[in-house]
Amino acid sequence: MTEPRGPIPPDSRHLDDAESGDADPVGLDVTPRTGPGDEPRGGGARRVLAVGGIVVLIAALGVVLFNGLTDAATFYYNVDEALERRDELEGQRFRMQGNVLGETTVVTSEGIDFVIAYRDAELPVRNVGNPPELFNEEIPIIIEGTFTGDEFHSDEILIKHDSTYEEENDARLREARRDAEERASEDG
Repeated sequence: MTEPRGPIPPDSRHLDDAESGDADPVGLDVTPRTGPGDEPRGGGARRVLAVGGIVVLIAALGVVLFNGLTDAATFYYNVDEALERRDELEGQRFRMQGNVLGETTVVTSEGIDFVIAYRDAELPVRNVGNPPELFNEEIPIIIEGTFTGDEFHSDEILIKHDSTYEEENDARLREARRDAEERASEDG
């Protein structure tokens, strides 16, 4: 017995009604039929979820960008410059450079208190938290915080010792070291 080749013609006895797809393959209408209660399911929820995800992503990106710009905008002043601008800096967070005066450090239950100086200006500092290991009177430091009354309240002490910092701020560092050496020679 040989098998037929090609498509088998439809048997006219098994054709469906005139609207059936096998009745007239050329005029096949595949438009979805809609009626009451045939609203698409889940499309609205997916759209809301997608829009919500995009909004969260944009908000997260905005927070990261804002924090990055805020940190980059935290400028530092020498002690004498900060004291000259005290009125305009009051209540603002900023960084200040100077040298710790010898024999002024006092360890407290909250951190360490000391006096920071630069040129002829001196300012008492209350630092909350532990100072870095290299903290001492011989290395210029940068503190971050705000003016509070007659003191500077700090919560971060940075030691200026890495090569990248030195390359970018060479002139300021030389000046700070010179100030520290002059103070050391006056004391000793």
